Amino acid sequence: MPSLPTRALFTQLIDDAAVFPPGNFPLDEAIERRAGRRGTPASDFVGPLLLPPALVDDALADPGGLVITVVGRAGTPITDVIDAATRVADSPAHALAGVEVPAADGWQEAIKLSVPIAVEVPAGSIGLGLLADLAGPREEVVAKLRTGATASNTVPSTDDLAAFITGCVHAGLAFKLTGGLHHAISTTVTTGHGAEDQFGFLNVLLATDAALREGDPAALLDSRDTEAITAALAGFSEARAVTTRNSFSSFGCCNVLDPIDDLTTLGLI
Repeated sequence: MPSLPTRALFTQLIDDAAVFPPGNFPLDEAIERRAGRRGTPASDFVGPLLLPPALVDDALADPGGLVITVVGRAGTPITDVIDAATRVADSPAHALAGVEVPAADGWQEAIKLSVPIAVEVPAGSIGLGLLADLAGPREEVVAKLRTGATASNTVPSTDDLAAFITGCVHAGLAFKLTGGLHHAISTTVTTGHGAEDQFGFLNVLLATDAALREGDPAALLDSRDTEAITAALAGFSEARAVTTRNSFSSFGCCNVLDPIDDLTTLGLI
């Protein structure tokens, strides 16, 4: 029987974006689903519940002790994110794991919350130019890139995602991704808009490792060689896994069981 990858590669890799598109689960169902996973092996792989500011007060009414990251998408005022995050932080029954904000004027105000801050940048040269502004002594700041298509965003090209990963590594900046990473291996899916290429989160792990080793991430992002990808990950030492995850911190997914099911099907957990 082949050896399993170290669990450090996957622990809290998937942030719970159940209430966001395309899942759009009602908040009470999202909370119920989290409660159902509590104490199961699947719970090891899932990070905080991602919530927009508008749902925070309803979530705080739940007695279950939620771990919450408050997410401001493009157009959300920074003050709304900070106010909602402050209410979570002040709650005796819940915990604030972090905030996510667009790279808009005033995002630095979130630093006063003293929690991890993911700052979303656009794909391409504009986003790359912002990485230096995010890097530096503020260890709580990570870069965020949207890897799924929305009404106003297309899936970034392989070169754009590879450049983002490499740019973050060279800047000593951790990063997270959001959207589109529903599958372990890069694939093509059929959506309402036609065929769409989607990156695999295992591809991103290997691409991150390659960038850390001064290699080229692009070919690994495009690879669909399941056997080669799973064999490579199974060969990671604990230290190599931790180093990789220190760079690629997590990705948001609206149905966290989809990537977990993929890991199970591939025999990786």
